[in-house]
Amino acid sequence: MDKDKLQDRIDGYLSGKGSPEARREFEEEISRDEDLSRELDDTKLAVAALELAEDRALKSRLQDLEARLAHEGAPNTEVSGVSTPKPEAKVIGMNRRKGWLRLVAYAAALLLLLAAGWWAIAQPAGFDAQQLAMDSFTPYQNIVTGTVRGDNDSSAEAAAFAEYDAGNYVAAAEQLSALPASAKYDFYLGQSLLAQQKYAEAQAVFSSVMGDPDFPLAQEAAYYNALARLGTGAADEARNALVEISDTDGHPMQDEAKALLTKM
Repeated sequence: MDKDKLQDRIDGYLSGKGSPEARREFEEEISRDEDLSRELDDTKLAVAALELAEDRALKSRLQDLEARLAHEGAPNTEVSGVSTPKPEAKVIGMNRRKGWLRLVAYAAALLLLLAAGWWAIAQPAGFDAQQLAMDSFTPYQNIVTGTVRGDNDSSAEAAAFAEYDAGNYVAAAEQLSALPASAKYDFYLGQSLLAQQKYAEAQAVFSSVMGDPDFPLAQEAAYYNALARLGTGAADEARNALVEISDTDGHPMQDEAKALLTKM
């Protein structure tokens, strides 16, 4: 069957279209056809990833809006159309005024010296690549559970992702490695390895996953691959990868890449 037509059938099924009989027939076909089942799982994963990206983008926009509103909502002492009485100006003697000016000048000079010293201290000759990698790492949300068909695979998958969701990354990595070969399992295996600071192993996994053009989370894998590279100490390689991500409009990890680049 033509791939576009097959995708249309999958999209229709996931959107609830079709008669009950047609849907049952399609489900029976899925149970017999491993390739069709895989396509269905990949589509579910892509939809979940898109929804997650949209949620994150919406949260970011709301935070920006909240910050602007807070700034614009700062108290204004002047009310339109109402003249607010101003305190009478105090007359300060010339000698006292000169004394205050000297004090202000001394304070300003001191602040300049302190600012210059702080700026010099705050400019490190380098940065701790591993620490920055971990500070920038947040395990990707589990959007896979429930997509695998077959009782045995489902049970094994559920157990692996239960460990992942609980933050038991050693057990999660072990159980994910035992699941059937799949880019989506490898993606979360890389997450589990990165959480354990096994940077080289995680980088190897993400490199493989991000090269799969049909994998819905390939772009996300590229960002985590950059984090893993940073953790191994390959800061220049990581920076180049992050620049590419930050320059790609619509990339789901564009904001994260830009934020990380400011710290490198």
